[in-house]
Amino acid sequence: MGLGDVFLALNIGFLLGWQAGFLALYIAFVTGAIYGVGLIFLKRKKIKSRIPFGPFLVIGMVVMLFWGEKIMEIIKKIYGF
Repeated sequence: MGLGDVFLALNIGFLLGWQAGFLALYIAFVTGAIYGVGLIFLKRKKIKSRIPFGPFLVIGMVVMLFWGEKIMEIIKKIYGF
């Protein structure tokens, strides 16, 4: 994660709010990890290779913009908030 990714994550947090911002960041980490492991498994990247993280931050933000309320309801039901 570079400094540009930090600024992008900060702006996503301001746009979505702190709860949805954390969930967007979590979604970004999970999708990035799945993508990275897939590339390593297919031998297109090595374990030390770098992959841009910005697109995954944007994916997390878009998911939370469109389906954020549903995701928050599910989390509240699971954890009993």
